[in-house]
Amino acid sequence: MAIHAKPIDQLVEALTKLPGIGRKTAARLAFHILRSSLSEAQALAKAILDVKEKIRLCSMCFNLTDENPCRICQDEHRNSEVLCVVEGPNDLIAIENTGAFNGRYHVLHGTISPLEGVGPEDIKGERQPST
Repeated sequence: MAIHAKPIDQLVEALTKLPGIGRKTAARLAFHILRSSLSEAQALAKAILDVKEKIRLCSMCFNLTDENPCRICQDEHRNSEVLCVVEGPNDLIAIENTGAFNGRYHVLHGTISPLEGVGPEDIKGERQPST
């Protein structure tokens, strides 16, 4: 027998699919959303849809972006002679947050792992020429 109304159970179930979100945390989040105003819930839903509809890979560095090329690749003050290869967008963000690197990036979106069946063809290996 379900304890909550069906829409609440569906929201909790959907939230448990997020990494690191267990059932208790999902229920807390669901009830927070339920207590929120309709406009706050709509803003959250819109932000989720926007990220799915508008985010794509930069054609030059493969970073996540809403414009092509991304803001980093557009920055003429960056040192195009220095390239930092990173596993994923989170690594790029961590490096950018230090403020210590002023070069360009190449985001692989993974690592080669033969034991897990991930080969070179499964990552973003080619760097596009600069324009």
